[in-house]
Amino acid sequence: MKRVLLPAFALLLAGCGSAPESADPQVRQQLSAQVEAVKAAALGNDRPAAEAALAELNRQIATAQAQGKLAPDNARVILTAADRVAEDVRTIPLPEPPQPVIVTVTPDPPPVGQGEDRKGPGGQQSPKDWEQQRKQWEQQWKQWQNQRQNNGKNQD
Repeated sequence: MKRVLLPAFALLLAGCGSAPESADPQVRQQLSAQVEAVKAAALGNDRPAAEAALAELNRQIATAQAQGKLAPDNARVILTAADRVAEDVRTIPLPEPPQPVIVTVTPDPPPVGQGEDRKGPGGQQSPKDWEQQRKQWEQQWKQWQNQRQNNGKNQD
């Protein structure tokens, strides 16, 4: 792939530097710097970076041409060379996706407390436990009533 890229980069650089009157010097410098960024990423087999640099190069060419700082013929030469480079960049394999991260969440243990074994699903008491509690309250209620009734009778 490097053999194909190098001539395309030469065309890109030639397009950025040819015919001094066809491109603003600042634009030529910016485009040359962007071509170098594409070249470095492509030669480093960094496909995402190379594609991003090519997209930026295309954006810079369009902006310079819209501002009248780059002649249409010169822009066409650079874009044609950039398309050749883009074809070669697409042959660079994409990086492997990262390994999945496995997260294991363990629930907190239920608090150890009194009557924990009597609770049903969701921490609620079972109907049997409610019945026992009701009977206990009724007994306490009867004892309280008896004490109240007998309170005045037992004071002799």
